[in-house]
Amino acid sequence: MSGIVLTFPILAGKVESWRRFCQELSGSQLQMYLTSRRRLGITHERMELIENAFGATAATTLEASDVAQALGQIFTSNLPFDVWYRKRLQELYGVELDSYEQFLKPIPSSPNQELLFEWTLKSNEGG
Repeated sequence: MSGIVLTFPILAGKVESWRRFCQELSGSQLQMYLTSRRRLGITHERMELIENAFGATAATTLEASDVAQALGQIFTSNLPFDVWYRKRLQELYGVELDSYEQFLKPIPSSPNQELLFEWTLKSNEGG
């Protein structure tokens, strides 16, 4: 199992939109999200909002049997959910996800972290 933490600054004025995006993942888009993550072999995903004097940052933690392969598929897939997901992230972060590597950086512990979404594949859910 491998994991990665991706951090992206959230564009000014987009924090509430980012919160709604997280709500969509656990609500109206949940079934498509679960199908996508099972297909990609992702077993854990966590999205946190970190706000400080410099602005807002989204920290996403992913765990998968092959994180690089999972990310590559998310960033290149033409499946409707993956296209929707990339479009939403581009609107919120202002980045093209096919160049995500320049945005990888460790995040220091912060007392101002707020967990907004978390999912883990349970052994009885299978794929």
